[in-house]
Parts: sequence; structure tokens; C-alpha cells
Amino acid sequence: MYVVPFSLNDLYAGLGECRGLLKREGDELHFEIQVQDAIAGILKSAVSEIRIPVAEVVSLELTEGWLGTSWLGVKLVLQTSNVERLSEMPGASQGRVQLKIARKDIEAAQAFIRKFYDEPVSEALLN
Repeated sequence: MYVVPFSLNDLYAGLGECRGLLKREGDELHFEIQVQDAIAGILKSAVSEIRIPVAEVVSLELTEGWLGTSWLGVKLVLQTSNVERLSEMPGASQGRVQLKIARKDIEAAQAFIRKFYDEPVSEALLN
């Protein structure tokens, strides 16, 4: 199983941030997220889980940072076909979320995407 750590910054007008893990479990993408205050990191929410069927993933790709560089990290962009699936995800809009991937986790994100597109979706989900 491939696991990708990510973050979402600038939540709640810069007062909050989200950290989490993305993994694939069978025919679902599984997010584990925790929101905390961006000032001291003391106030934290409970860990939440969000599951998205792989059949509803329209695209999953890495985009490079500012001026085409990756030295500050990259973004993993997930687009779903259903807006409701990401309604609980902080920073998501129109069924799309941009996860910030730290530079040290870029290889894990690349391996995750390669594995994601190599594994076929089960026939039960296609019918």
C-alpha cells in the first residue's frame, strides 16, 4: 500500500491548516485528515476519514510549483465526478482539491499515482 502525506494551508483566512494521509484501500481512496490552528498548532480537531470510490475519480495528477519548480513541493490535484464526495474536505471546491505535497514526499506521490493508474477498477464498480 502506498501512503502519501499531504497538507492544506491557508484555511479559514490563514488561521487553520489541515494535515493528512492519502491511501488507496481496494476500490476506494481513503483520506485521514486533522485540522489544526496555524498559529500554535495546539487546537486540533478529531481525525476525520473521507472515502471516495475510485470509479468517481476523474483525474489524479501532480502539478509543479511556482515557475515549474518542485523545490518547494508540488500539488497533487484530485478531481471527482461528484461534488458531494469532497464536501467534508477542507479547501475542496467543485469536486476538486489540491493537496500540498512536501518535497521529501514527492517520490511517494509519484509512486502512488503510477500505482493508481496501473490498477484496474473492479468490474462491479463499472456496472
